[in-house]
Amino acid sequence: MGRPGAGKGTQARLLAKEIGAEIYSSGNRLREMAKGHGFVNSKIKSTIERGELLPSWFSSHLFVEVLLSLSPEDKIVFEGACRKLAEAQSFDETTQWLERPYKAVFIDISDAEVEKRLLLRKSAEGRKDDASDSIGRRIKEYEENTAFAVEFFKSRGTLLEINGEQLIELVHQDVLKALRQ
Repeated sequence: MGRPGAGKGTQARLLAKEIGAEIYSSGNRLREMAKGHGFVNSKIKSTIERGELLPSWFSSHLFVEVLLSLSPEDKIVFEGACRKLAEAQSFDETTQWLERPYKAVFIDISDAEVEKRLLLRKSAEGRKDDASDSIGRRIKEYEENTAFAVEFFKSRGTLLEINGEQLIELVHQDVLKALRQ
């Protein structure tokens, strides 16, 4: 978890490789769905391009479907999931029912760092949701939605807070250290 550009995808890949887990990326899944030509695909595409989040029921459906498909031995890293309070509650309820303990990793960066990283990523990768006109909306979405999901996980005792404004490898080391404690 974290603000846009916090390095969620990078850290998810590093963690998954380290522990031998699969990755479920909400953002990648939605961007893939947005490439389709149906009505729902175009709704997803326009929502992403505006820098907005999809409805909680939709996002929850996607990650609950993944959780239900796993065997107890399967390891998985969810990247970009639970960006709204209702999603966090659904995730928590589902994992409780499935008896799958979890930790939510929050990679913390400032709004200034968000803007810097997204503009760099836009020029490097060309992601439309990293355009300068959508950065403010994405930060606002974080403050109005994801911050409450972060607080929910904190209240459940499942949140690990990591300083994301350091070298990628140092963030990774901090994630591993926090997970071992």
